[in-house]
Amino acid sequence: MRVAVVGSGVSGLGATWLLNEHSEHEVHLYEADSRPGGHANTVPFAMPGKEAVEVDSGFIVFNPSTYPNFLRFLRKYTSVEILPTEMTFSVSRDHGAFEWSGKNPGTVFAQRKRLLDPRMWRMVYDVTRFNACATKVLSEDCEDLSIGEYLEREGYSDGFRDDYLIPMTAAIWSTPPDVCALDFPAKTLVRFMENHHLLQLTARPSWLTIKGGSKQYVNTILDKLPKSQLHLSTPVVSIHSEPAADGSSGFKIVLKTAAGATETYDHVILACHSDQALRMLSEPTEEEKRILGGFRWSQNEVVVHADEDLMPRDKSTWSCWNYLTFTTQDSRGGKKANVNEIAMTYWMNDLQHIPLDAHGPVFVTINAPRAPAPSKFLSRIAYAHPVLDAQAVRSQADMPFIQGTRGISYAGAWMRYGFHEDGFTAGLQAAAALIPGAGKGLPFEIVLAEREVERWRDRVQGAFEVLEAWGVRAAVGALLSFFLAVLRMLLGVRTD
Repeated sequence: MRVAVVGSGVSGLGATWLLNEHSEHEVHLYEADSRPGGHANTVPFAMPGKEAVEVDSGFIVFNPSTYPNFLRFLRKYTSVEILPTEMTFSVSRDHGAFEWSGKNPGTVFAQRKRLLDPRMWRMVYDVTRFNACATKVLSEDCEDLSIGEYLEREGYSDGFRDDYLIPMTAAIWSTPPDVCALDFPAKTLVRFMENHHLLQLTARPSWLTIKGGSKQYVNTILDKLPKSQLHLSTPVVSIHSEPAADGSSGFKIVLKTAAGATETYDHVILACHSDQALRMLSEPTEEEKRILGGFRWSQNEVVVHADEDLMPRDKSTWSCWNYLTFTTQDSRGGKKANVNEIAMTYWMNDLQHIPLDAHGPVFVTINAPRAPAPSKFLSRIAYAHPVLDAQAVRSQADMPFIQGTRGISYAGAWMRYGFHEDGFTAGLQAAAALIPGAGKGLPFEIVLAEREVERWRDRVQGAFEVLEAWGVRAAVGALLSFFLAVLRMLLGVRTD
């Protein structure tokens, strides 16, 4: 069977790897760009007077618990070295006026005046409550409940929403914070956070990164693909499907490139974004239009730089992920968090073991609020990320209705949570469906990273329900606010 894979991001690479190395099929990989890899994009970084180093600008980290298929693939190749790393998080608002980091209790209150700020203490309480209680929503029949509606229903504080959950969600999915707050499905977010151990009250998962950057695994896959079957700088403009002429149940798929060339395949895997796939279909069915058209995408600009002004002001709070935001005036003249933009800086020295002395500070910022200083700017890259709103979740559930029909399959991280493991798994699944007896011939079992909710949560959830329902939290909070107000007055401390 001749199979075309369109798109060389993680899904296309996963499908190509499985078909090329574990099947008898002839697989051709098409990529519109001159560079394969998609978000697996390792770029050179060199500042004057410093040594050069390779830096990832898209996909950076993964963990053993929730990247099972990707990790099993990597471990088959000794040439790809895996290093331990960490994943810490900070928030910086208004150029350092408000900052905290979750690295340890000291950095949560890095600004010591926050010890007298009731909003900060309420945030800490709500983080603990959310981590313990949020999984209850998974048993509810509330597929359309947004995270914003959930927070309001459960009485979470503005501080928790603006200073923790919205930044965390926006950072994870690289989507505008207003989308996260108002539209993001609560069950999708909670299920993801539970699967990725982000609701742990104690131990967090270990995190990993690839030495030399993610291009190492990209090269490992493509080095085994015959050069004549790799088509870079070859945009595909149309896919036409028609029944095979031999009267079999198969299809003939005619693929046309932007240069006007046509090739015929027995099957095509569209391992690209949903909107791109829909545009390629020459005669999409109504169902394909509805399902593929149900996904939205956010465009994000990434800059690789060395400008410390795009990091928190207090270096003790510097973390792997650093969320930058600003305060604006609402319609009544009060202050509110700016939820129309996202700025996130990754501290690559910490994430990818890049020595500061040898290479200087290395940062990757998504949607920077301003351009880095020209002398510290290295490169600019555009990425698109799926917006996993309620409509997207419905379209995900309906994907089986169009998957594999008419000789066309789909693969993409957008079919699940939008992450590298999701994309790699989608590519493997699309390819495995084309391999006879694939269950026996696969190099490993393809699994989905799902966790059962721990039973201990029932007891902790019950305790928080008592605190909330009986008004204990409200009463203690009022007393604490009064006590802290007196201390602020006596000490002359302002926290606004």
